[in-house]
Amino acid sequence: MIHRLLLRFAVVGVAAVTVLVLTNAAPALAADTCPTYNPPNALSLAGGTPQSAKILTPFANPLEVTVINTNGCPITTPTAGIAVLFAAPGSGPSGTFSASGSNAVLVGTNASGSAAASQFTANALAGGYQVVASSDFGSVSFSIVNTASGVPATVTKATPTRQAATIGRRYAQPLQATVLDANGIPVAGASVTFTLGASAGGGGGADAAAAAAGASFAGGNAQATELTNASGTAISPLLTANSSVGRFTATASTAGVVEPVSFTLVNLAGRAPAITGIGNPRRSARVDANYARPLQVKVRDGSGKPLQGVSVAFALGASGGAGSASTAAGATFIGGSGQATEVTDASGVATSPRLTANGTAGTFTATATTTGTTRAASFALHNLPWSPASIMAGVASSESTAVGTRFPVGLAVTVSDKNGNAVAGVTVRFTAPGHGASGRFNGTKRMVAIRTDAKGVAVAPRFVANRTAGGYVVSASAGGHSAAFALVNQPVG
Repeated sequence: MIHRLLLRFAVVGVAAVTVLVLTNAAPALAADTCPTYNPPNALSLAGGTPQSAKILTPFANPLEVTVINTNGCPITTPTAGIAVLFAAPGSGPSGTFSASGSNAVLVGTNASGSAAASQFTANALAGGYQVVASSDFGSVSFSIVNTASGVPATVTKATPTRQAATIGRRYAQPLQATVLDANGIPVAGASVTFTLGASAGGGGGADAAAAAAGASFAGGNAQATELTNASGTAISPLLTANSSVGRFTATASTAGVVEPVSFTLVNLAGRAPAITGIGNPRRSARVDANYARPLQVKVRDGSGKPLQGVSVAFALGASGGAGSASTAAGATFIGGSGQATEVTDASGVATSPRLTANGTAGTFTATATTTGTTRAASFALHNLPWSPASIMAGVASSESTAVGTRFPVGLAVTVSDKNGNAVAGVTVRFTAPGHGASGRFNGTKRMVAIRTDAKGVAVAPRFVANRTAGGYVVSASAGGHSAAFALVNQPVG
């Protein structure tokens, strides 16, 4: 039955307004006309409708009803313990009650005549449906919606599906995955777990060469969990390839999505380690004396990083001991050996023991090598002779020629140090007498200065006898030492 109510409102400053209200409920009785016996005869929705929740998550508000009498008067009979059955659909979009673990639950009203169902959780299917509450006094329906909005449905790659890095080096980009809901809308705040396909290790261990290719995140772990941002994208920490060459797979997964997304990662072989000398590669020391500095080299891996704990073998080019002028030029390390092995420090530097030149002047090569390198580091070492200790005339020390003619054998001397080593670069002065029987170099000069060559030999220019017959001495001097040539100008006829 349709009932008509005429309500008249009067507001200050506004003309009185009459409103006609139509209602299909029975008119409430005035308080003085309510019956003294007034039991409930209907159910009324008290809360929880309408509302929505993400699939597989609880609804925020409990589903609640209360018993009433449709006359609008207060209930005068006891209302506690009235059975109310809350029932959701048995299939399709629905949910479960925590108290029963099913789609239905039976609840009794409290002393106020209200009944609230236990926590209701949406199932995995999105859509709208009705939850019906029924009792002896009728039934009412709750309008409920399970929404997939904001619930992870898929994970997609946000970075290249394939990346490569040299072993021991960092990959150029972190892993990135985007989480979308069923409507293709990014999901913010979702947890994404990134997992690398092989246990991270890399470098240094005895089993490193046999280990599977893999990588590690910053901190050394093979797994990391990150939250998606406002764009639905989760970004892993940076990752570094281990020491093994090969291909492996990384994945990104999130709860509720069966298929994780995968990334193909490849560890590439790097360049071979390299060993290089430190300081001047050309060094010298006097024979039988110490070289000023030991040999030093630096070892780097293929990416240019210093390698610590690497064994370096230093080898000197000759093994002759000090003081032995008959041997080739060389040197020895402390202890008398021509070889020594040292280990690189944290900077990748290995330093040889001190070395001492042997007694033979000349040049030789020292090398430094380590396993895995393709080239050795080398140093050109030079044992320098001491200052001249003797000067010796050559085969022309005694010869003759006719006046006015050239002596057949050139005047030559050899300059040596105290060990008999040839002294190169020494100036030798050849001097002929100024009067009487004598001669001139190149026919004009009485004195010439000649530097010794690498063998310590100085050869004077051609020497021509003057016109005076007789014997005389041409001297050759260097470093306070001298040699004499006894020459004779023979008369003609």
